[in-house]
Amino acid sequence: MEVKFKIIDVDSSQHSMIVRYYTNLLTEDSLATSYNPDGTIARRSDGSPQRCQTDYNFNIWQTDPPITEEQIKKIANDGAPYDWFKLRHDILDPQIDTSLNVVSNLLNTEFDAIKPVFSIDTIDTIDTNANTESTLSEDDIENLINEILNNSSANTSNTQ
Repeated sequence: MEVKFKIIDVDSSQHSMIVRYYTNLLTEDSLATSYNPDGTIARRSDGSPQRCQTDYNFNIWQTDPPITEEQIKKIANDGAPYDWFKLRHDILDPQIDTSLNVVSNLLNTEFDAIKPVFSIDTIDTIDTNANTESTLSEDDIENLINEILNNSSANTSNTQ
């Protein structure tokens, strides 16, 4: 999957820009959200859709010294919704079961939420694995769950 982006608007009064993301499979037209009364896609003067699901607004916090083109491209690149695109691509793939049938047994059932407690080691592990294209094996997932549970138990014991 190759994620592409382009800056489609700038607002000097807010010191911000709007960046649009898309892929070869999820094109700008397929991500469009603004339509004319006749059902056609509302378009900008350049022919691209007026609005898309993946139009993101970024405030540019750096003002002094002025931000460079390379820094702008890095902000836009780093903000790309890679995980969202992967999910959307998976949903479109008939070989991947994304039906969520398992949720049916949980519908309209109330659960008590318990705030998770993370150790620094666990957070570092989660951050390291975020936004990557690799998938975790069942063993990796089980080890992460056990680490979280063990850290949670240790933190609970230490506070009592």
